[in-house]
Order: sequence, then structure tokens, then C-alpha cells
Amino acid sequence: MFTPRYKELRIEPTIKAMRELLHNNSDLSDVVEVLENGHNCSPSKRAENIIEKCMRKSNIETRVVVAKIKIRYTDGFAEEVWRLIHFGIVKVR
Repeated sequence: MFTPRYKELRIEPTIKAMRELLHNNSDLSDVVEVLENGHNCSPSKRAENIIEKCMRKSNIETRVVVAKIKIRYTDGFAEEVWRLIHFGIVKVR
């Protein structure tokens, strides 16, 4: 099974971010594309573990926000992942 990764860590969406992906007819491969090929577009300074990137194609801009977190499962296993916080597509003039 294909697991989308960025900098060798899995990308795991929040429920809200998954709804944003579905609303925009996108998937996690689109998130990886923006993270790898996009530019830093944060309007203000973000925390060390948060990345905000944008990518523009003609008049459409895609924005992705991820946070690097460590999650612990009930069996004691822990791993670092990128938690997808936001995925948005807007039209730019």
C-alpha cells in the first residue's frame, strides 16, 4: 500500500484537513507535490515544527500547512509524522 511521505515521514491528515481534501477533489499525493515543489508562503513566522507552503498554477494557488509531531499508539509504539492541518485552493487574480 502506498503511504505518502515527505522527508521520510508519513503524512497523516486531521479530520478537518481530510474534509478539505475531499471538498477540493484532492488527495495526499497533491499535498506531497506542494510540499516538495512549493514555496514558503507563511504570512508570519511559524513555529519550528510547522511548514506552510504554496504552489501557484496559472490563477489557482494551493496552500498546505503541516506540523511535525510525535504520536504514541496504545501498544506503546511511537513515531514522528507530518500532521496535515490545512489544505486549501483559492483563485488568484
